[in-house]
Amino acid sequence: MDLSVVFESKNVAVIGVSTSNPFHPANIIYNKNYYSTECCVFAVNPKGGELERRQVYRSVAEVPAKLDMAVVAVKAHYVPAVARECAAAGVKSLVVISGGFAEMGEAGHALQDELVGICSEAGMALIGPNCFGVYSPPYVDTFFLPPERTVLPRKGDIAVASQSGAFLVDQVMTNFYEAGIGISVAVSMGNKAMVDEEVLLENFAARSDTRCICFYIEGMDQGVRRFIEAAREVTPRIPIVAYLGGKSERGQAAAKSHTAALAANHEMMAGALKQSGILEATTEAEVTSFCKILSFYHHRPLRSCDIAVISSSGGHGVLASDLAEGAGLRLPQFSEHVQEDLRMLAEPSVRDIASFANPIDLTGSATDQDFERTLDYLLGHDHIEAALVLTLPYTPMMTSFVGTRLGQVVKKHDKPVVAYVPDLAKYGMVLEGFELNGIPVVHSIEEGVQMLKALRLLGLYAGGGQPGCPR
Repeated sequence: MDLSVVFESKNVAVIGVSTSNPFHPANIIYNKNYYSTECCVFAVNPKGGELERRQVYRSVAEVPAKLDMAVVAVKAHYVPAVARECAAAGVKSLVVISGGFAEMGEAGHALQDELVGICSEAGMALIGPNCFGVYSPPYVDTFFLPPERTVLPRKGDIAVASQSGAFLVDQVMTNFYEAGIGISVAVSMGNKAMVDEEVLLENFAARSDTRCICFYIEGMDQGVRRFIEAAREVTPRIPIVAYLGGKSERGQAAAKSHTAALAANHEMMAGALKQSGILEATTEAEVTSFCKILSFYHHRPLRSCDIAVISSSGGHGVLASDLAEGAGLRLPQFSEHVQEDLRMLAEPSVRDIASFANPIDLTGSATDQDFERTLDYLLGHDHIEAALVLTLPYTPMMTSFVGTRLGQVVKKHDKPVVAYVPDLAKYGMVLEGFELNGIPVVHSIEEGVQMLKALRLLGLYAGGGQPGCPR
């Protein structure tokens, strides 16, 4: 099923727009698209009339354009009739925002089956029902949330699909915005009556603007096998991150009432994900960390799990060491020969007070050059696959250009490096220096370790992990 007509809609009708209630979900969707996207949007309500001096059409048949999509925000029992009108008018796809379908029990199931039958017979793609729909910049945005109360990530290369619209907006999109991660397209699947994970995976993987795919899954029934088989074809080219909801008995019950999801046994599902090469994020924070590192380093698996940690604080190095061990990463002890080489590369002011064992503590007297030379030397060694650099911009000898300088080192060696920078506005120039030169920035050491863990899992699931690599 080709969803390009959904993701690149040129003409969109919003059905259910109110001429008296400006806060109706349909009105929010209509106004967002009228003012903020590239699609041409039309308001539809059986009563007709005007909305801010713009015509409200009585039906999609009256709309003077061939419609790529209709966004339906009316009561559930009206939806099948609306779908028939859309089919008769040649509408190519539906996004049904309305709830009250399979998640409500037997009667809702029957209503949902009727809707699917109408769409299938007409060849209309159906997103939902019971969903937020599609955010596909710059073409269309069907999320019924006031823009002044939400944030939208920049245009980027991560495609996201979620059964929960609120999780997508509140956790994924908000966290991505704060982390500087860009989205190519985002879909709230809701009850996924027709368009499910497998369909979205195939469409996401075919996009030229997508380098990583992320799923939030509350449950899968008959589609599990198809999804896993499809993922096996995709993961060698495009990394996939998945976060599973419904791990507990109560969580499974909540998922069923939320999106009619039939939650699979978590251990079995996690095992299936691993076999297909999908990276399972175990926390919300890992979703963000995994996606950000994979956006910067598209498909760069760690084979040996050996990393270097470079810091200007011994305490930060200790924390990184503890977290790395828990994530299955190794900090190999450097030989006396290597430590002496590193010592001679350091500025005279830090040679006798720094520690070069790994983690490396360059001390608070370290200069940009100390970090640059140390990183350059270590990335030049085959057995060091990646580095975590813990910068403290308040140390006196470090400048705002440290990120730019280290970025040139990374380009030279083409190995993954993650930088920690404290989350303070005054360090914005330091952060930009790193990220504009290809080094992702984190604001906690744990996030940095999570990023390198993602690359470790990528190597492990691809079958490239070395025998000594922690599993």
